[in-house]
Amino acid sequence: MQVELLNRSKYRDGAQPGDDVALVLPGMAYGVFDGATDPRGSVVDGTPAGRLAALTVSAELAAIALDPALREAAPRELIDRLSDALERRTAALDLPVPPSTTVAVALDCGAEWRFLLLGDTGIRINGGEVLRFDKVIDDVSTAARVRLFHALRRQVTTPDEAEYATRRAIFLGLDQCVADGRLTPAEADDIVAGATADTGLTADADTVAAFLKGGIQTQYRFGNATGPLAFDTMNGTRTGLGEIIDQRRPKSEVRSIEIFTDGYPALPAEASAAAWETAFHEAEAADFHKTGAFATVKGSTGTEFFDDRTILILHTAAR
Repeated sequence: MQVELLNRSKYRDGAQPGDDVALVLPGMAYGVFDGATDPRGSVVDGTPAGRLAALTVSAELAAIALDPALREAAPRELIDRLSDALERRTAALDLPVPPSTTVAVALDCGAEWRFLLLGDTGIRINGGEVLRFDKVIDDVSTAARVRLFHALRRQVTTPDEAEYATRRAIFLGLDQCVADGRLTPAEADDIVAGATADTGLTADADTVAAFLKGGIQTQYRFGNATGPLAFDTMNGTRTGLGEIIDQRRPKSEVRSIEIFTDGYPALPAEASAAAWETAFHEAEAADFHKTGAFATVKGSTGTEFFDDRTILILHTAAR
């Protein structure tokens, strides 16, 4: 087997680590954990809260992988065990936003590969089949952000200034943007209405409005909850929607496994780290601000890529 791993911080100068964590235990487990960036910037002993979550859960997964019997445990048992480890590590910290992370793991189970996923980190098998969850709440934030970026770009001198102002508004809420004097209440309402229509959530307009006006700093309230914007995540509590992927494939049918975070906006045709990087830079060139074909909740700037990115590839057949 051949393993390729690229783990790249969003900071262009590489001075700080990102919130993505990779795990490689040959013959046992391979995983990627994307810690959620804390919108309030919480740091624990020098470690950002999202990275702390990813490190904690990856360490517990490593402990599970060392026991062949545990690798065969029911998916709910495995997810709950990971969640309990995160709760033990973070409960006493009393942070305003519970640290959280995704989980995407390939477990070596003898004659089979077992794939376990929670959140929007993806796994691609044989360069084609993709296992992954998308979050409606991210679609809502993205739709609002695109409209907001264009509105703020008309007010400021540089694209970077527009991006940082947009991030502040999307993370802290449109109400904060109004308080900052960047938007009028009517303009904020127009952005909310547009994002609601763009995502087809008109029946849940009040929920969408409350979320966008409060910002991503309130998103944790929808984690492991129920409702139109709810999503399952690894945050130290029990999942609420059952959004756990647990699938198996005979090893004889698997040529390659690619585990990737959403810092890669485009999937390449080839299963190689070089191909993933090429696709990334092509997307950066085509949509630097992430308001077009690769729209997302943040754009790139002169000092930061729009997100951390990690790609872990297992070439399981001879090349």
